[in-house]
Amino acid sequence: MKNLLSVFFISIIITSCTKISTTDIGNNLIPPIDGINTLDTIIDVQSFNVLADSFRISKYQEMVLGNIDNDPLMGSTKAIINAVFKPSYFPFYFPVSKDSLTLDSVVLVLSYQGLYGDTTNPVHLKVFEISQTSKLKADTVYPVSATMNTAGLLGEKIISDPRKLADSVKAFSENAKNQIRIPLNNSFGNKLLKQFDSSNAYFSDDQFESIFRGFSIIPQAGSNTLLRVALNDTNSKVALYYKYKQRVTGVDTSVITYYRPAGITSGASNNIIRNRTGSQSAQYLTNASNVEDSLLFLQAGLGNYVRIKTPGITGLSNRVIHRAELIMEQEANDVNTDGLFTTPNLFLCAISTHPDSAAYRFYIPKDIVTSGADGLVENLALFGGNAVNATDPNGKKISSYNFNITRYIQSIILGKQSVYDLYLFAPVVDYVYAGYGNTAGVYQISSIPLNSPGVGRVRLLGGNSKQHGRKMRLRLVYSTL
Repeated sequence: MKNLLSVFFISIIITSCTKISTTDIGNNLIPPIDGINTLDTIIDVQSFNVLADSFRISKYQEMVLGNIDNDPLMGSTKAIINAVFKPSYFPFYFPVSKDSLTLDSVVLVLSYQGLYGDTTNPVHLKVFEISQTSKLKADTVYPVSATMNTAGLLGEKIISDPRKLADSVKAFSENAKNQIRIPLNNSFGNKLLKQFDSSNAYFSDDQFESIFRGFSIIPQAGSNTLLRVALNDTNSKVALYYKYKQRVTGVDTSVITYYRPAGITSGASNNIIRNRTGSQSAQYLTNASNVEDSLLFLQAGLGNYVRIKTPGITGLSNRVIHRAELIMEQEANDVNTDGLFTTPNLFLCAISTHPDSAAYRFYIPKDIVTSGADGLVENLALFGGNAVNATDPNGKKISSYNFNITRYIQSIILGKQSVYDLYLFAPVVDYVYAGYGNTAGVYQISSIPLNSPGVGRVRLLGGNSKQHGRKMRLRLVYSTL
């Protein structure tokens, strides 16, 4: 992680204590009214939008393809997929000599997993050959900022209704569904069928990649949709349809050969480009690092996070914490826009306070339970971060988030735990350290992605929002000793 922004401490704490009569949190943890003085208090927090580094997407993860041209909160997103598709073995050869082969067609097929955004807008995709000046390495997990140079146009497709991509497709010798099918031009098909052979491109894996660098699939402007794609799926392939005459019978035989993104031997990348110019988030993301933000902006994966400071928990009197939760609520935008651009799942971790290259993220002490050497979080559902449906005071549908940090807060009160800044973000597949000072290795948060890349955004009310009952806040349910 690159240098983190400097830390600024502003000592603000507003607390209010009331005896609980009803509550909708921590029901199994709050003692019954039996003489124990059970109280509820709200502690103010400070929140800051922070621009962050790029992130990486593995070829084994879900990728996205398309454009979000107009999101008033977050601006635009453009997602390009680059990938190498290869024959299933080398040296590769066809059943008869190239002179006996006749091309029918060639189609690039991508495994469709769903979509995000405006489902009614057409999606225009163009497929280019990756230039010889670029190379996708099989052993590299590329950052989303990585770009590839392109050469000639190989094919294109306008998907008039993306909602129909889940429908069944009847192709030769195949009845499939969930496919994005982009026809490629015949000149490329004849290159695969007649120009390439076992004496040149099909001789070996290395020889093939030295001659053909792969595809760059680039969306064109005019849509408001991201398509979710799985390259690591049998539905993703180049389908080469051709014919040849049987030597004995002379009868035409129709054949299909598949080229696939071949696991460990093929490279792939997902280039995701954000442009927040003119959006509301741009006004807040450019604030000085010591300026608290009343509105907070997060997108799945790339580009920014929220830093949270909790000075109010320092010096709290001795008490038993039954529940401590960091609460945050979405500030609704236009109902139609929010319906298109849905909210992501979030994750909360601690962060070292060093404003230099030694700063790093780590699991919140006490409240994260990990599994063995993998370090995977076992209690994500109990810890929080899933978007929960709610309504705001105006009846608009919103998402809310609660993070259970009870044990962490209790340890601070007992003098056994330091107070850390908190780091809120919307990860895809991401890694953090096990704890403060444990920098020997990082651990994957979850065995499955928490979000698809670029899929999900949310505007939250910050700690200094004037909507006092809805702003980001720390709620404590406790008993005095």
